[in-house]
Amino acid sequence: MKPHNYLRPRGGVPPLPKSWALKAMLPVVAALLLASPATGVEQFPSGPKFRGTVKFEQYAVFPENRPGNGVYLNSILLYSVDGQTIQDVLPLTLEGRFVFLADNGQEQTLGVRVVEELDKPPRIKPVGKGLFHVVLVLDGVVYKKLYRVIESKIYDLLPSSKTADGAEAGLNGVTFYHITSAEKEETESGSRSIFGMKLHVVLYEDERVHSLGHNIRNTLPSLDLKWVDEKTISYKLADGTIEELSLAQFQ
Repeated sequence: MKPHNYLRPRGGVPPLPKSWALKAMLPVVAALLLASPATGVEQFPSGPKFRGTVKFEQYAVFPENRPGNGVYLNSILLYSVDGQTIQDVLPLTLEGRFVFLADNGQEQTLGVRVVEELDKPPRIKPVGKGLFHVVLVLDGVVYKKLYRVIESKIYDLLPSSKTADGAEAGLNGVTFYHITSAEKEETESGSRSIFGMKLHVVLYEDERVHSLGHNIRNTLPSLDLKWVDEKTISYKLADGTIEELSLAQFQ
């Protein structure tokens, strides 16, 4: 059996296919449309790399691996980029917001789709090889995330946290931290805030996130990270204390 075609009328985007029965009718529709030179129809052959509609949880991309394709929610087009192919979509916590990976034929770029009248523009900073630090505000909540792109897929390196920060690239990988706790501590001069932090290392040749086995305590919700050499990193606390750590200390 020959594979059927997915069709898109010029100047518009069709609703998403709703059943296999509809897909089975497409070759017949194609024959009728192509018989009339006035219709002007583009043919999208199907196959292992061109499945038509691809689901990413509640979102869908149509058509797969085609420049100018779009992201849909409930059969409504939310986002597309002329000349670029959207390859992956990672939903965010609020409806209509998502992280996406686009390819213009020369390079892949990470982007964030937000609702402009409700959300502040996100800040996206490339860090290292295929790693991106993203800061965004959704419904008044600040999210700091570190994403990694591997073979056209987006991965959230700390999906359970919204405080991934301080990403610093070295020759072998990227180190960063996230805040694990916040509490008040009483001292002779009064109370002060104490933030618990955990360090992580992502090596370029390793897909895993390696974490330090203990928490760091700091009086500021930030940490100054640096690579000392290929196998050693250092961090500086608010009081000026500097400690060096070997990569061997990370799990």
